[in-house]
Amino acid sequence: MKIKTDELTRVISEQVQKGAKQKDAKFDEILQRTIESAGGPRNVSPGVAGNQVAATQAATGIQNIQMGGVSEEEQGPILERIEQLLDTLEDYQRNLGAPNTATGSLLPLIDRLEEHNKTLATILVTLPEGDALKDILNRVLITSVVEVEKFRRGDYS
Repeated sequence: MKIKTDELTRVISEQVQKGAKQKDAKFDEILQRTIESAGGPRNVSPGVAGNQVAATQAATGIQNIQMGGVSEEEQGPILERIEQLLDTLEDYQRNLGAPNTATGSLLPLIDRLEEHNKTLATILVTLPEGDALKDILNRVLITSVVEVEKFRRGDYS
């Protein structure tokens, strides 16, 4: 799978802009906001011991956060299924780009893509709005569905 540099550049620039907005804030304030948003303690005693306690509690709070309401047990299979779909898309791309590949020989890959699309589409509707995993799954599904439709309508014949 190839990483698109324009997408990577966009994500990095967003992170830089986000960091620039918080540039004037002190580290302690940012840490405290992060701890509070993670459901950690509101008051932390000052000093080195207090900072260690805050860091430990923040790490514990972050570990307890479930990504968008999806537990880690459920996340694993979803990520594995997304990866399987991406692998199938990669096989499809490789075969499509080969000069000696007949269009008919791509049908098993198209069928496999459609199976992945159906199962992942049912998972997509169960994920909560704003979930990062839902966004990734949505993008992968859109790419896959578009490729299947392009093949079915004869773009590659």
